[in-house]
Amino acid sequence: MKSKIFFSFLFLLFFSLSATFGQNYSSSNKKAIGLFQEAEELVRMRKFNEAIRALEASIDKDPNFVEAHYKLGGIFKLLGNSEEGKQHFYKAVAILPNDKRFYFGYYTAAEFYFNDGDYESAKKYFQMMLDLKPNDKKLTDEATQLLAKVEYGIKAKQNPLPFKPVMMSSKINRFYIHGYPVLTADQQTIIYYKKDGLTQKDDEDIVVSDKINGEWSDPYSISTNINTKFNEGAASLSGDGKVLVFTSCNRQDGFGSCDLYVSYKLGDAWSEPVNLGANINSPTWESEPTISADGKTIYFSSLRRGGFGKEDIWFTKMDENGEWSPAKNLGKPVNTPGREVAPFIHANGKSLYFSSSYHLGMGGLDIFSSELTDSTWSEPTNLGYPLNGPSNDATIFITCDSKKGFYTVYEKKDMRVSKAFLYEFEVPEQIQEKHKSTYSKGKVFDAVTKKPLGAKIELVDLKTGKVSQWVKSDSINGGYLIVLTEGSEYALHVSKPGYMFKSVHFDFNNPKVFDALALDVYLDPVKTGAAVVLNNIFFPSGSFALEEKSKTELDKISVFLKQNPKVNIEFGGHTDDVGADKDNLTLSTNRAKSVFDYLVKSGVSATRMKFKGYGETKPIEPNTSEENRQINRRIEFRIL
Repeated sequence: MKSKIFFSFLFLLFFSLSATFGQNYSSSNKKAIGLFQEAEELVRMRKFNEAIRALEASIDKDPNFVEAHYKLGGIFKLLGNSEEGKQHFYKAVAILPNDKRFYFGYYTAAEFYFNDGDYESAKKYFQMMLDLKPNDKKLTDEATQLLAKVEYGIKAKQNPLPFKPVMMSSKINRFYIHGYPVLTADQQTIIYYKKDGLTQKDDEDIVVSDKINGEWSDPYSISTNINTKFNEGAASLSGDGKVLVFTSCNRQDGFGSCDLYVSYKLGDAWSEPVNLGANINSPTWESEPTISADGKTIYFSSLRRGGFGKEDIWFTKMDENGEWSPAKNLGKPVNTPGREVAPFIHANGKSLYFSSSYHLGMGGLDIFSSELTDSTWSEPTNLGYPLNGPSNDATIFITCDSKKGFYTVYEKKDMRVSKAFLYEFEVPEQIQEKHKSTYSKGKVFDAVTKKPLGAKIELVDLKTGKVSQWVKSDSINGGYLIVLTEGSEYALHVSKPGYMFKSVHFDFNNPKVFDALALDVYLDPVKTGAAVVLNNIFFPSGSFALEEKSKTELDKISVFLKQNPKVNIEFGGHTDDVGADKDNLTLSTNRAKSVFDYLVKSGVSATRMKFKGYGETKPIEPNTSEENRQINRRIEFRIL
């Protein structure tokens, strides 16, 4: 919006003042007028420094010469000296505050006040310009929109958030430009892009810092595979730090000016980056990616056709075969006729943060959040003052637990970025996530050899039966990390061909403790006698009727048996020691039979399965506490 206004402003300023006013200047001083006309001719010849001297001399002759102030202010603005320029606009509107001929000057003065965060003065001059009712619908529409932002800014400043950003350590902020900070879910690694200057020759690279004994290490290049002679800029990491998506421009394999690339980490090494292809990249510009915690969904900014305005936010998802789907526009209410940029998807996968020039805010770009419910995004919410202010605010990152935030602060000189630093802050309670996230982290091993395994780890929402996340453990070191979010009940399945799957149950609907979990998993090879506990089979108390949320685990067994057609199994039912022995034996037998019956109905041959009740005869733990008794109430399946 500003660029178009600026050029139309220059046209009006430099070429139409004399045509509009003829000889009817605000000054009657002939020498001042002569110098002004001399300056106009110098402007036409683009001799701006000479024009400045002529206009300053004109104002010396008549300090109240409005046209000279406007023209001088415009030249300073054109040359990048906005601080000097705005003083002349302020002076001009003060001299003639209600002259319809100068409506554009009132707009520009109001815009300067708006950019400085002086909302009261901006309100005055925007309203003054609108009261003149100029015959310029485009400009009056823009003034009306900005006036709404001014009103919002006034109210927001009356209710500030407890926001106290602190510059990160000098180890992190050791370069000229720092941008797009991203942390792993465990907050032990941060990546960001750095640039050593503002010229085209200054290379952009992605750097990494690790937290060691509570302190950030000296940053280092993420990989020679990734950082090249080309610019590697805005980037994002999956929660486990194993998937990197980043922006690079003007490469030979690019589709447009800037494209998105992906790289995968195996052990300590990053793979050769791959262009994400024509499904995601277009002949225009793609940048500012953010990837979901499980590395399966990417949101990004794009200037491609088919959007709602200028930059829009688009997204793509990875399917089971590892292919990325054709990018789709995120649509309303997030995208607008304005600019939507710098998306960030929180680790919970439901909260999207982004910057917009159109949604009601208090600056050129404000940061907003929108919540995903089923497949619908909520109306965006402004994150408030002073996190948002009169400047362009963008590139926010909120940690997995929603306690800390990171963002870029731009230092400006004459309205232009001179340097940029990374800051961190405690996230105000008013804008913290409704449902916090944490993570389960560990390694997957062969239970017999104790060697690391590359296995598939699925997190299933038991309420919907849908896989909310899936990741793979590192085949070299066995490491994995998967994000868990409050307000859900999960089944965690760890599986690998040739091995028994393991299941874990998490109920985070109303957790008393919600700390990170350290969970190593040992998978038993498929062989006679191997057994696993089915931790996501559920029955009402005293009943053998399967609860609906057991379906996920039951279907997992069905898939296992289809993948292992020569395997025969026994389902064993077990209880705690509460109640009569005979009753417990009957209940455990009936529960095992319920699992058997379900699988027969789902197509598994009855000849491959047996069921048996063991009652309370084979406890895993002593029946000395409710926690232990719950462990003993179980269904196991064992290979015969």
